[in-house]
Amino acid sequence: MQMKRVFSTIQFYLLIIGCSIGTAQTSNVVIDTSVSKAYEAQPGRQEWITVIECISAAGEKIPPYVIFKGENLMSSWFPKILPKGWKFSANATGWTNNFHGVEWIKHFDSATRSQLQSPDDYRLLVCDGHDSHISTDFVAYCIHNRIDLILLPPHSSHLMQPLDVAVFSPLKRAISTQVSRFIRSGITRIQKVEWLERFIEARADGITKANIISGCRGAGLFPENIHRILIQLVDHENFVTPTTPSQNRTTHPAFYPDSCRPDPSIAHSINQAFLAEISNTDLSTPHKTQLCRVCNFMEEYQVEAIMLRKELHEVKEINGRRKEREGGKRWFLKDKPVLSTEEVEKALREMEIATDKKR
Repeated sequence: MQMKRVFSTIQFYLLIIGCSIGTAQTSNVVIDTSVSKAYEAQPGRQEWITVIECISAAGEKIPPYVIFKGENLMSSWFPKILPKGWKFSANATGWTNNFHGVEWIKHFDSATRSQLQSPDDYRLLVCDGHDSHISTDFVAYCIHNRIDLILLPPHSSHLMQPLDVAVFSPLKRAISTQVSRFIRSGITRIQKVEWLERFIEARADGITKANIISGCRGAGLFPENIHRILIQLVDHENFVTPTTPSQNRTTHPAFYPDSCRPDPSIAHSINQAFLAEISNTDLSTPHKTQLCRVCNFMEEYQVEAIMLRKELHEVKEINGRRKEREGGKRWFLKDKPVLSTEEVEKALREMEIATDKKR
């Protein structure tokens, strides 16, 4: 008997994202031009956390599956407010394995079943050939729950995996931006809860509907376009990114108004306009030179003050949160190897009640 495959219009793709606490990408920084060399400190790679992400060709994403490094989940690893639907687990390495692969496919099934138009519809799951995706239990679960599994060819994820094509890079930049706040504040070690808070914010900025749709289109999967990948394979060595000629724009900013504080972002352009006007006057050269130096000093001190205020605010915020967490008691969450957001919140609420009763 031939089985008819009826796929939902929403097709899902899988990627395992390995995140190292403490690492950051290359970024632009403000430095003193009088210093020949400048260095930016990094906390360094501290430990590994795995986040399993899944997106669809419709631009949607399902809640992630987060694997911490540790024997048991601890209450101190979670912020007070968690997004709904997330799954959390832990093991000794922080990597995924066959157990977590099966737990994730169950999570995938429950998160996508409601989007089927009919109980007879099939879901198409496209993923790489990681061991946890091809285990006996993983494949058997797919067969018994109408999930068709397709594996990408080896060493092709940079071309055919939508998350690698257009989503993973923006997500890494967003995470790096969040981690750099700790670097600038002089924090030498990032806690799990602090990383999770930053990842939640970075995920909202990096894994967007526009990026997901762009990734599916760029991988040639949806809309289906095999020529897109074949052309990239042929022209990969000769590919050159086209450049757009810059346009010269001349602006004439107004001087500082008397009624309001000047905007720091336009201080330089306003000062330059002011000095250009002064150069046409009859002031002596020493006076013109002194005015130029005053304007430069003002810009330097203004930028320095802004950076110090920002750094002080972040240090106070980080230390305040750490002090608040240290004041509470840490609990091991041993009841289940995998916990959902709702189960974590329930456990934390019960622990707070128990602590209040003891007091």
